[in-house]
Amino acid sequence: MKKQRSGNLNLIRKEIQTTHLILIISITVLLSFGGTFINIKSSDKSFNQTLQDTSALIARLYSFTKDLPQDDFIEYMDSVVQTLPDVDVISIVGSDNVRIYHTNHSLIGTEFDGSHPDFNNFKDLYFTENSIGPSGPQRRSYKAIFNSDGEYDGFIMAIRLRTSIVNATIHTTGLFLVVVLASVLIELSVSGAIFRKIRHQFLTFTEDFEGTKFLVDSMRANNHDFTNKLHVILGLIQIGEYEKAQSYIQNISIIQRETVSRVMNAVDNSSFAALLIGKIARASECNVKFILEEGISFKSGDIDIPSEALVTITGNLIDNALDSMNSEGDFMKKSHELTFGVYTKPENLLITVKDNGSGIPEEIHDKVFENGFSTKGSGRGVGLYHTKQLVESLGGTISFETQPHNGCCFMVKIER
Repeated sequence: MKKQRSGNLNLIRKEIQTTHLILIISITVLLSFGGTFINIKSSDKSFNQTLQDTSALIARLYSFTKDLPQDDFIEYMDSVVQTLPDVDVISIVGSDNVRIYHTNHSLIGTEFDGSHPDFNNFKDLYFTENSIGPSGPQRRSYKAIFNSDGEYDGFIMAIRLRTSIVNATIHTTGLFLVVVLASVLIELSVSGAIFRKIRHQFLTFTEDFEGTKFLVDSMRANNHDFTNKLHVILGLIQIGEYEKAQSYIQNISIIQRETVSRVMNAVDNSSFAALLIGKIARASECNVKFILEEGISFKSGDIDIPSEALVTITGNLIDNALDSMNSEGDFMKKSHELTFGVYTKPENLLITVKDNGSGIPEEIHDKVFENGFSTKGSGRGVGLYHTKQLVESLGGTISFETQPHNGCCFMVKIER
């Protein structure tokens, strides 16, 4: 049952993680490509608008400064260009196609031999296009210049180099990807916390279910045990021993009630307590007297041990003791007894299971915890092996003391 439950939990975990990973990758890819596409389109519009606004600004400034001496005019325009980080080149070309101003001063006074729109009939329009100039591939915005008489006086070009556009796009896309990655990491962290919470709730549920299963097993064992007791009561009534029948009923009721009460008061873990009650009933079926050590106490707050580990370790040791006392060669013993103890203190746990069965022969002491070793035939010998593996995985130790024909005592110690 433990393996099946662990397997189911691992399967659920893997399915959730796989589905979650696929969703994260899909969403990230879609957001990245979609965001990049939108960003590029938005950047193109933004670049065009910036270039047009810049060309309009330079056109207005030119109308006020064109009569300045050339050196003063160039110095003034340089100061303006320095305040325009989103524009790489400003070029002012006269009506004779000679450059009046250029960001690259070596081109001032040279002829503009490239093509440009016909502005004569489009005074208030902007023209934006991709082209190639002295500085390489670029995005240009043209704005015509007209004098006070409305005559064509040249044009202004505001230019953003293609390399600058690409770098700006990469920078913006990089920032976008960083935001997406941060969002994914946050989402993974949140989903991880949610998964851990679901896992905790699942384990709590399965532990409660395990406790219920042990209670059901206990009820079945008690039902069989009480059936035997009813036969005794019926027999006493049939032979007329009414007072003995009444006394017998009172005694078994008191014993059963006291046993359950003592276990529930000493053990605050429902699954563990249910296991012990079920094993007490099973011991009764096997004609074994189940004795609880004085002062037993298990407090979950003292040490953090999974309920399923407690159930597996204790269940295997008790079953092993019951098998020992019912093994061939030991059935003539008059009274079989199993004594159980459990004790905790902060970061410490001790479990003892002692029987008065046939004991463990000295020649097989070293083989008791071997996988597959058993004196009961093939297909056995895994209980103590798995118990040892589980105890050691919890950082504990398991040992035993035995005397031939005088029983055996197994001890589990876990210290943190």
